Amino acid sequence: MAENTSPAITMTCEVCSEYYTDPLMLPCLHSFCKKCLIKAKEKQGSADTSLKCPTCDTSVNLPDGKIKGLTQNLWFAHKSKEASIKKKILSKEAISCDECDDSSDAAVVYCCDCGQFLCDLCKKVHKRNKKKANHKLIGLETKESVKLPTIKHEEGYCDRHTDQKLIYYCHDCEKLVCPNCLPIKHKDHNIEDYIDVGETARKALKESVASCDGVIPPVTEAIANGEKMLEQIATRKEEVRQEIKETFEKLKAALDKRCNDLLMETEEIARAKRNSVEKQLDGFCKLVKQVSHGRYLASSVSERTDPGEVLSVKKLITNQLEECIEEYKKLPLEIEDKKVVLACLNTAAISDEIRKFGSIFEADPASYSIDSGLAIPLATVKKERKFKVSLPAGIDKAASYLKGSFIKSDGSKEEGRVVIVNDKNTAIVSCTPQSIGGYELSVTIRGHHIKGSPYQLSVKASRDYTTLTNQRSFYVGSGTACVAVHTNGEVYASSYDDGFVQ
Repeated sequence: MAENTSPAITMTCEVCSEYYTDPLMLPCLHSFCKKCLIKAKEKQGSADTSLKCPTCDTSVNLPDGKIKGLTQNLWFAHKSKEASIKKKILSKEAISCDECDDSSDAAVVYCCDCGQFLCDLCKKVHKRNKKKANHKLIGLETKESVKLPTIKHEEGYCDRHTDQKLIYYCHDCEKLVCPNCLPIKHKDHNIEDYIDVGETARKALKESVASCDGVIPPVTEAIANGEKMLEQIATRKEEVRQEIKETFEKLKAALDKRCNDLLMETEEIARAKRNSVEKQLDGFCKLVKQVSHGRYLASSVSERTDPGEVLSVKKLITNQLEECIEEYKKLPLEIEDKKVVLACLNTAAISDEIRKFGSIFEADPASYSIDSGLAIPLATVKKERKFKVSLPAGIDKAASYLKGSFIKSDGSKEEGRVVIVNDKNTAIVSCTPQSIGGYELSVTIRGHHIKGSPYQLSVKASRDYTTLTNQRSFYVGSGTACVAVHTNGEVYASSYDDGFVQ
């Protein structure tokens, strides 16, 4: 598990993406080229005596406020050199000879012992040297992948005395030091040759590794649990979002229906009023037409000179006009509409209720518990068994999410019913077992068990106690206070703890 979480170590600086040059290690264990840290420090400002790690942003206090006071990473320096040399060996580009400065000849071999690239002439000179005759040389002609032998380790140099090698180790300061630093900064300190301390340091590092073996697995498990919880949070968020959207869609549908109902009612009232007015207008129009027509006929006939013509229609015309006058006298000229149509919508009150409608809250399942009914952990086949669940004050709304289930020892499941009683701080979980045997009662909120859940329950066959001729006592649970037998054969038992009757 630890191997899976350990990052691969690369020999390139995260700032410049090149092989490390003079790598320095920060207390956060991230390493960078010395020149890269100097540039980073210059960007922060010379007045700041700390440095932020370019990788993890950890603030690091600089010794004497300077970069050169940081720890030299000789391990990375050596590994970077190995990687750089191997890259050159495998490179298709020509490599200059390290031995002859002014030579234009390209190197043809690499000496693993000297750590130098040599041209053909220098290679021959190298082989003639008795001290170097047995050195390991790697040819550069084939440019094939080769296994690079271990490169000879070179001591690091002091950052204060650049010509002095770090060949001592100060136990008091826990750092490598050069001979010139001994009398200046490490006088009277516990000093040893660094080679003599190496094995002790290796052992200490291995012990540190061993001491951390128990850290990664539980933390990794905690991370996995946290990631699972994040998934659950995301899932629950979507569930709640969906609940909210569905609820408000229903409310919108209800509002739309009510809107249509009110519009239809308005249309019906308006239609009735319109019909009434139109009926009155029809009467007015009819009277006007009759009067106009009668007046026209009367005027026309009155101009005739022949008495016979006048007398032949006089009666009908005068009768009709008299009837129109009588109808006019009876007819109310004002349009009758005494009632005014109003819409009582009470938008202010409804808007206020909408603002208060719904709420998002959190509930801790561990704060819920069965406080009555389990003191007697028994039940009877095909008889309802009830359990009181106490609800934390103020969050009784979560009771609607309570779920109860009974799982038999054989794995079969019987769902329980959740009934919310009038008491806001109490709920009833009930179930009717269908067979004898051991049951496991689970009470959950959104799949999370309440305090103490799951509970154990034993279901027994029913018994007709009224048929008993002699007084006897029966064990019904360690928490039994009193037992009573009804005339119908039912047995009632109360618990010592809270008097809850079953």
